[in-house]
Parts: sequence; structure tokens; C-alpha cells
Amino acid sequence: MDKLNNKDILNKISGIIAIVTFVIILSGYVTENESLLGFPNAMMLYLLMPSALIWFGTRKNGCGSCNQISSVSEQDKDMKN
Repeated sequence: MDKLNNKDILNKISGIIAIVTFVIILSGYVTENESLLGFPNAMMLYLLMPSALIWFGTRKNGCGSCNQISSVSEQDKDMKN
């Protein structure tokens, strides 16, 4: 089994937090309950948005600038010439 690096661990944690937060917000909307955990469900967006951004930024081969692979395909080489 591959050993996960810190970026992979952070990606998994933030992804799980984003999914759980989204499910809580969605279940509050479906049940028309404005407060599931003792505070308004809209406050869960303060947890959802940063965790979703962290997940998006730490994906493997994602579109974050630190995730770009420096390999250039043959088609790209032809276009430069």
C-alpha cells in the first residue's frame, strides 16, 4: 500500500468535511429545519467553503498551480515549433 503524503491526507480530510457539511446543509433544507446542530444551517457554509477550496487545491493532477505536471505532450512540442 502506498504511503500517503501530507497533501493526500489533507485532501481526504477536507473532502470528507466538505461532504458531511454539505449533507447537513442539504438535510436542513429538505426537512425545512433552519437549525439542526443548535445554530443556523447557513453558518455551516463557513466550514463548507474553505474545506471545499482546500480539497480542490490539493487534488492530484488538479488545476492548482502547485499540482501541475511539467511533462509536455508531443502535440504541445509540435505547436511550439
